[in-house]
Amino acid sequence: MESKHVTVILLSLVAIGGIGWGISEFMLEPVQVLPPRVDNWTKIFHGYEAYLDNQIFYSTVSGTSMAPTIKDGDVVLWVKADPAELEVGDIIVYQHPTQPGEKLIVHRIIRIIKEGGEYMFETKGDNRLESDAETAIGAYLVGEDDLRGLVIGVVYY
Repeated sequence: MESKHVTVILLSLVAIGGIGWGISEFMLEPVQVLPPRVDNWTKIFHGYEAYLDNQIFYSTVSGTSMAPTIKDGDVVLWVKADPAELEVGDIIVYQHPTQPGEKLIVHRIIRIIKEGGEYMFETKGDNRLESDAETAIGAYLVGEDDLRGLVIGVVYY
């Protein structure tokens, strides 16, 4: 007699689970796929903007200086950053100090120098042997005026 009660209880649980599953399958909203080319990334990341209290920008990377971390064609998501809050190891976006008007550069901070209240950043691409301050051609440090922002994510191509 006891085994009949257990069987009835188990069958009831299976039936209830099946009914719940069936209802949930038909009540789900259809998933909307994002278009292959999105012109405004901030529409997608709007919630993150509210969380960060900062606008999110995006830039497409060209070149291999940051490979394998960031490859040619990847998109980096970045926000404006306070130079005082940056740390060694952060990946930043900046305007080349000696070649204004060129594309933005995405490199990693390897050293921070503070002189007279101003921050200067020594940077290096992960795929390079020497830092940007050590190159024979166009050696430089990144100043606060050239800094555009901090990379917070990568959309891999």
